[in-house]
Amino acid sequence: MAKRKKSEELQDSGFGCAWPGCDAPGNFRAPRSRQNLHDYQWLCEGHIREFNKNWNYFEGMSQEEIYAFQKEATLGHRPTWRGDRLGADAQHKLEEAFVRMFSDGQARDHVASAKPISAKSKDALAMLDLAHPSDKPAIKAQYRELVKKYHPDVNTGNQRAEDTFKRITAAYHYLMAHYVE
Repeated sequence: MAKRKKSEELQDSGFGCAWPGCDAPGNFRAPRSRQNLHDYQWLCEGHIREFNKNWNYFEGMSQEEIYAFQKEATLGHRPTWRGDRLGADAQHKLEEAFVRMFSDGQARDHVASAKPISAKSKDALAMLDLAHPSDKPAIKAQYRELVKKYHPDVNTGNQRAEDTFKRITAAYHYLMAHYVE
């Protein structure tokens, strides 16, 4: 359907109205169900008004399902990672970094003087448990330590360690190619 200005006439979509017993042209699309919002039916102007008046997205959902939907909507229904993806040592190091940053004026000045970096570089540094700014030798040394800990040969059969190893390796290669301290 082409966009129109208020003064322009609506262009015919070429579809008939899907409302039972209606032969008018269907120039307005409406979802067939909540489960598949991109599967459309075409309705005429009178029936699209009726459809919109009666449409209730949450019909048939329990209060818990509605609450879960609202909670997920705050993040755009996208998955998020859990904070414990590297385990307790990373959490402890992160807490120590925050304590140093907020209790020691020198640490704050050091962080403030660093050049801004991209979000992807920040994520890659976090994956290697490093702070910005870091130099290439520090990145390599940290990578070697993490490889020793998460390598599949050391953790035979541990899928979580293997996935962590893959993410660490990807972060390392990204930093080696793109990170400028």
